Amino acid sequence: MVQNKRVIYIDILRILSIIAVIILHYTAEVLTSSNNFNTSSWWISNGFNSISRFAVPVFFMISGAMILRTRIASYREFFVKRVVPLLIPLLTWSLIYGLYNQYYVIKSHMNAYEFIIDFGYRLLTDRNYIHLWFLYAIIAIYLTVPLIHKFIKSCTRKDLQYYLLLWFIVSIAYRLISDTVFRATDQHMYIPIMNIPFFMGYLGYFILGYYLFHYELSLKAKNLLYNLGIICFLLTPVATYFVSLQSGVLDEMFYSNYSITTFFMAVGLFIFFKEKEALIHDNVNYKVQKLISSISKASFSIYLIHLLVEMMLASRTDLEASFLEGSLNLVVNVGLIFVISYVTVKILNLSKVVTYILFGGRG
Repeated sequence: MVQNKRVIYIDILRILSIIAVIILHYTAEVLTSSNNFNTSSWWISNGFNSISRFAVPVFFMISGAMILRTRIASYREFFVKRVVPLLIPLLTWSLIYGLYNQYYVIKSHMNAYEFIIDFGYRLLTDRNYIHLWFLYAIIAIYLTVPLIHKFIKSCTRKDLQYYLLLWFIVSIAYRLISDTVFRATDQHMYIPIMNIPFFMGYLGYFILGYYLFHYELSLKAKNLLYNLGIICFLLTPVATYFVSLQSGVLDEMFYSNYSITTFFMAVGLFIFFKEKEALIHDNVNYKVQKLISSISKASFSIYLIHLLVEMMLASRTDLEASFLEGSLNLVVNVGLIFVISYVTVKILNLSKVVTYILFGGRG
């Protein structure tokens, strides 16, 4: 595969994931501000939030699929081309959200020196704004890529299967068991042998994306993952309702990026669109494909800017809203945030300097 060739199913997954991220952030306020789990507004937010949980794992899977297929000439070149373009927007948007939060939201009276000290501390500890954690996580993984790339290239398919199986046991299955035990007994379960750093965290999703992108699964495996994905899309809102009802507050056991339901939703969706690649390519006209490509390229920038747009423009769902009112309000506002964010990004992209400062050169 040519390095710069657009892969339409990857582009579609990026678009779906950024829309899902907007939904996650938009619905968070209702879910966290009310413990009345039987209202229409809570169920609407829970439903949309639940089915959007695939977003973060899919973003990591896409990153792994794309970056691990490319040749790495040198550490210096990789750092300049891959890591620096992430560090720049991390600094820029941490500053933007830090200023907005301090002087507009909480109306702080900090002087410049106090703000700089506070900002520096928040930047180091990832406390400037909620969604910027993703940049810290992806930068951390990117720093390992020159080594991970060599590891991947030296692995056979069975080697990767072994890694992914062990990662699944340590990061997904063990978490499910420990979460279940805690909710049943109020006791934390700790098994020391499960503490295997290389098989924990988002690196597993990163390598999983590479594996699913490069290897074809059997029909039996595809059908199994499709069905588990569908079941998890339906199960997550119901399971979240019952564990939250038991806890008395929103319980995010099935919302976690490492929850069993999120895992199968992300994998099922990835495989589904991979299988539809040829069909989509043949049946979608060139102009639509160009639009898909344009939005996909802007997805990272939309991720950075969308919360600012949401805070400034979007209206919140009334806790007492009916099912129809709440649904329409959510769809309209998410659509508004998405469109305004995309248009704003494309306007900002007209300047290469602005694009580099705000988005690390991405558009």
